[in-house]
Amino acid sequence: MRRALLALVAATALSLVPATAANAEPIGGAQLTGYDVIVDPGPGASALPNVPASAWVLADLETGAVLAAEAPHVPRAPASVLKALTVLTLSQRLDPNEVYTSTYDDVAVDGSRVGIVENATYTVRELFFGLMMQSGNDCARALAMANGGLDLTVAQMNQEAQRLQAYDTVAVNPSGLPAEGQVTSAYDLALIAREGLSRPDVFEYVNTRVLEDFPGYMPDKPGDPRPTMPIATQNPLFIQGYEGAIGVKTGWTTEAGRTFIGAAERDGTSLVVTLLNIEGEIYPAASSLLDWGFANIDEVTPVGYLVDPIEPMVDEAVAPAPADVTDGSNAGITGAEGADTSTGGTLAADQAAESGGISWAWVIALLGAMVVGLLMVIQGIRALRTPPPAPRRPRRPTPSDDEERIDAGSTTL
Repeated sequence: MRRALLALVAATALSLVPATAANAEPIGGAQLTGYDVIVDPGPGASALPNVPASAWVLADLETGAVLAAEAPHVPRAPASVLKALTVLTLSQRLDPNEVYTSTYDDVAVDGSRVGIVENATYTVRELFFGLMMQSGNDCARALAMANGGLDLTVAQMNQEAQRLQAYDTVAVNPSGLPAEGQVTSAYDLALIAREGLSRPDVFEYVNTRVLEDFPGYMPDKPGDPRPTMPIATQNPLFIQGYEGAIGVKTGWTTEAGRTFIGAAERDGTSLVVTLLNIEGEIYPAASSLLDWGFANIDEVTPVGYLVDPIEPMVDEAVAPAPADVTDGSNAGITGAEGADTSTGGTLAADQAAESGGISWAWVIALLGAMVVGLLMVIQGIRALRTPPPAPRRPRRPTPSDDEERIDAGSTTL
């Protein structure tokens, strides 16, 4: 009874915060709302291009300033740009040198595949390249299984979205294939891209044009060389030779239409553009916004800002994993990496209930403390609406000189 009472108190407190946040200004600033184009040009700014997309955001990767946007927080189906969240989540949890043996279920997935084969070995690093360069849904499933299962991976992806304050995003699978309730927003994708590009490993996965030796079939005889195959990026900014392109990810499904996260750097300025439900080709829409951003970054007043993640990152303090998680085909996974970092409030309540009695006075005092804390959270949210001058982040790593640029025609997922 006492433990149930504490659980009810904790659940009530947690339910109050999202409800309050939902009634507050949008994450990133008061202007980032609605469905219309949002821009604050100065007298020297050129006209914003007409972009055939339902939602988009253009932002400075270093400062987080949002230069312009349209329907930035409107939830929409992501398609394969959700893999940007997958790679960010799993790169913090998996050893890139870990070896995984593929299964029939991995290679038989729907949608785009890089071409992994059954009962073959791949390093996690190779699977990340296949995931981001060729949007391999086979690699997405293999990485999730290497991580402990689909359910665990999806739970961690949603946990990572919360850490980034990407509150419009709900992941249902690691690939971006259509799924009921799976959504993101142009604003959230900018948060995800900004965090991913700040990590050297993710930067490499999304900024590599060609990988010459992706593993193929296992050799017939032990000791024989394993055949390999080249894989190439599907990012139209790379394919079309956009100056300064540094990533990130394409997407397409019938439900979502074309989706895209792009980024580029010129003369010390790094921009990210995210687009959802693009009508027509990706490249003209993305490149026109990037061109406008580079030309007008000093001529516009930011309409909002990309918020910083909630620290710490997983590789600094491992996040809790759900206990006994399965993906429907494997045995339960105990989530050992989260065993010692269970949710603090619930664990503390359980320990208190086990160690001694609980009085109603204690419960009333706890409720009072939560109310005071909630008021402080509300005040903090309001105080954050006017963005302070943000320090510039360290420059992203630059691509290696031996990476090949592709000048072929544009492709989509």
